[in-house]
Amino acid sequence: MTGIFSSSFGAVTKPVSLKPLNSLNSKNINNIVTGFIYYDNNDYVPAIKNFKEETKKLNNYYWYYILSRVYFKNKEYKKSLFYINLAIKSKKIKLNKKLTKNDVKYLILKAKILAENNNLEKSIGILKSILKKDPFNLKALLFISNLYIYKKDLKTAILYLNIIKLNYPDNMNAYYILSKIYIAENKTQKAKENLRQLIKIDPYFKKGYFQLAAIYILSGKEENAINVFDGYLKIDPYSKTALYQSAVLNYAIKKYVTARKHFFNFLNIAKKDKNMLNFKNNSLFFIGLSYVFQKKYAKGLIYLDKLQFGKHYVDAKLEEVEIYLILYKKNKNDKYKAKIKGIVNTLLTNPRLKKNLKVYYFSAIALAEIKNFNESKNAIQKGLKYFPDNTALLYELGSTYHSLKEEKKANSVMQKILKIDPLNAEALNFVGYDLAVKNKDLRKAKIMIEKALKVDKNSPYILDSLGFVYYRYKEYNKAVKYFKLALKKLGKSSTVLKHLGMDYFMLKNYKKAMKYFKKSYKIKKSKEVKRYIRKMRTEHY
Repeated sequence: MTGIFSSSFGAVTKPVSLKPLNSLNSKNINNIVTGFIYYDNNDYVPAIKNFKEETKKLNNYYWYYILSRVYFKNKEYKKSLFYINLAIKSKKIKLNKKLTKNDVKYLILKAKILAENNNLEKSIGILKSILKKDPFNLKALLFISNLYIYKKDLKTAILYLNIIKLNYPDNMNAYYILSKIYIAENKTQKAKENLRQLIKIDPYFKKGYFQLAAIYILSGKEENAINVFDGYLKIDPYSKTALYQSAVLNYAIKKYVTARKHFFNFLNIAKKDKNMLNFKNNSLFFIGLSYVFQKKYAKGLIYLDKLQFGKHYVDAKLEEVEIYLILYKKNKNDKYKAKIKGIVNTLLTNPRLKKNLKVYYFSAIALAEIKNFNESKNAIQKGLKYFPDNTALLYELGSTYHSLKEEKKANSVMQKILKIDPLNAEALNFVGYDLAVKNKDLRKAKIMIEKALKVDKNSPYILDSLGFVYYRYKEYNKAVKYFKLALKKLGKSSTVLKHLGMDYFMLKNYKKAMKYFKKSYKIKKSKEVKRYIRKMRTEHY
């Protein structure tokens, strides 16, 4: 039962007063004082030794009570119960008679000992007897509420807590405990009401704000949660937790300017705190991303580059790579290629990242995007030393071999993937499409691509491949259907646009064929598409 009681009996906040020690000499008194010093420092074994030795001579109910408390603190519940029973007997406390404040104190200690010794019913019985004589005893009400919570009898716990609220409207414990019960029962409205009342009673009670904000977050009301955190920041403008949480929520709802303001404040407050590295990294990462989402790439790069090795470090570096890829595709400037290669090299040569799959996978993709296929292949092969059966890495290797026109090797890798995972949609589609392009074994190509489509029904690439199989079968109207579905999902694709052009050309719809060929050529200057355009202009226009 350890952990039922969060409140302590401890003499740290309220020292136990020394009763008159008339029968003891100075040496005896010194021993008892020493016992209290040990007790206050949570050093219970020597405290017991001092108390037991000296209090024997006193034979007094108060000292039995003290000894019981120390044994209780030391989790020696059997001995604790023995001494509290002696104390109650010596003091002549009877539950059917009027109880003094001290009587209640002794009885509550006994109830606590019994509860910790898993004798809940007897503990509850004592508390009910106290409440019969003193129906509004705060300690007994709080204690019995906790016991019923432990028993999972929340209805009875709520009853006692509401009695506390009625009679002690400024008691924070009742509101806070009730809010936790209502959260457990999914009665969020009642939980929120209690937390709001709690915050009114004590505007500085941090847990109240944070619990209320958590309820709003879980119910998808981020703006309400932000208002709660901002309310707490008026009380404590230097709260790192509130600043950070408010910043993250503002970022989540795309209020990037406000998010950055809070992140900057958080970073300023937390700059000397060595234990906050992950939160600092998170803040810099989100600041950087917020600028990226606003297409302010230069500013985004400044903050992403500030992350120290730790949480989000790899994500930040890969995000930098993504930004330089965007800039390279837009401007075709080799300085961006150099930046990409530099970052990738930093990641691949960092010994602390040698078993980081993400590094190999995304580095390979980035290098392939700037047509550095050999370097992409090398990155994948490094990764395969640690992840030999990773199908994502293997697929990138196969794709790289395809780009290097090493088709045999590409197919060999895809076959390896299918041995590891026979339902790998990408590998099935790759092999099937390759057969269709080569106009070989179209039956097998169709079976493989349809199998891939069952696994990944919405893949535009597989839809395009199936369309191409029908094109090879000369079922051009069926092919159009799949090409259009693929194009709808992809938006723009030079390959799918080319396939549609080829299909319409075979259907002798030269106007539509020309339309799609032109669109394809605008995206990618393909020699094959250029030949089709020339042919149509010469022969059909």
